Amino acid sequence: MKRINLEGYIHDIIQRKITTYHVEVRQHGEVVGKFDWRDNRRDNIHSVSKSFVSMAVGIAVHEGVLRLDEKPAEIWPEKLPRNPAPNLLKMTVRDAIMMACGHDYFILEGYSGKPGVPGRDELENDDWIQYAMTFDVPYTPGTYWKYNNFGPYLCSVLIQDRTGQRLRDYLMPRLFQPLGIRNPQWFEAAAGGYTLGCGGLHLSTAELSRFGQLLVNKGEWEGQQLIPAAWVEEATAFQISNDVGDPVGPDKKAGYGYFFWRCARDNAYRGYGWGGQYVIVLPEQDACVAIMSHDFDDQGIMDCVWDNIVPQLKENA
Repeated sequence: MKRINLEGYIHDIIQRKITTYHVEVRQHGEVVGKFDWRDNRRDNIHSVSKSFVSMAVGIAVHEGVLRLDEKPAEIWPEKLPRNPAPNLLKMTVRDAIMMACGHDYFILEGYSGKPGVPGRDELENDDWIQYAMTFDVPYTPGTYWKYNNFGPYLCSVLIQDRTGQRLRDYLMPRLFQPLGIRNPQWFEAAAGGYTLGCGGLHLSTAELSRFGQLLVNKGEWEGQQLIPAAWVEEATAFQISNDVGDPVGPDKKAGYGYFFWRCARDNAYRGYGWGGQYVIVLPEQDACVAIMSHDFDDQGIMDCVWDNIVPQLKENA
């Protein structure tokens, strides 16, 4: 297997003054390139955690634990506000995993984006499902994309309520252990012992890279189908437009799946975390790239990959 020369990528990252810690590249089932700027240890992968929730939902659907057409208003009627808005009653699990619940506010953000609205860990109400249901739902669910943390947390709560297992524990035999991810740490919510879901999973770059390989393989790992292949394809496909008029780079508005971002080039997609954690999957090149950073030049990070790594992957495809 021909290895990837990362010299150009490293030079580009340094020249752009992007704070990157690790990169690992896989193609045709093997690690073909890696570089560490520091000791490779586990870090918070932030919102790449959502992509693990996506796979958990697919497994849960396959096992009959939940359905995508279920409505939170019917699952938790006791948490509804008085006189709930019609759009709140229409919201489904599928809307939640598309970031299309109908809200126009970043619900359960770690740091509040609105004066007078506390951040997630500052809330006096520990029932975050009930709290989220107090927000206005101005758009018909499924029609308007708005990034938020409510959807992945909702899925985590639903899986625990249905199975009696924390999401982290539910995934241990189904995903983590087969991938060789031993004792993963995942933050929990303020009450109820619910896995946070929207963030807080800590993994090494190598562990994140193996998750990327699982996606390249459409859910298969060492001869075992951990996730239905049809779900991997559906979850990572274009499900809804996330071009809502914000002045962002092309890779931030190329479309959204089920807790996965589409990329603007080469039919690729990615899991993406706050401050520069990535697992980028390139199905046409049978490859993936895992990156750990602490930098907010999202488009710069993506451009470094496409300018320096992807051309080599295409040569080896």
